[in-house]
Amino acid sequence: MPHLEENLRYATTRERRCLRGDELASLFSMLQHPSLEGCTLAGDLLVCASPQVATGSVRLDEAPGRVTGVLEIKMGGKNMTFAQRIEAVRLGDCAP
Repeated sequence: MPHLEENLRYATTRERRCLRGDELASLFSMLQHPSLEGCTLAGDLLVCASPQVATGSVRLDEAPGRVTGVLEIKMGGKNMTFAQRIEAVRLGDCAP
């Protein structure tokens, strides 16, 4: 996205948290951004309440002990696209 400072374009964040199988979509922090309010993942597509907001797709690859994924988004009505890549490694069971 052109308005981001250069050092934010390729920002890497790390966090440790407990996820269950049905929470994998929460790995993509960009979906919490205010500009994507009303957008959710439905299967392998990004679905927004208003199609003018954004369109996109997601690919999650699960392997034993590891999840990788890519979220690709095109902002509606604009020629702006971006992607978020994630990688998660299983460290153990979630606490009950």
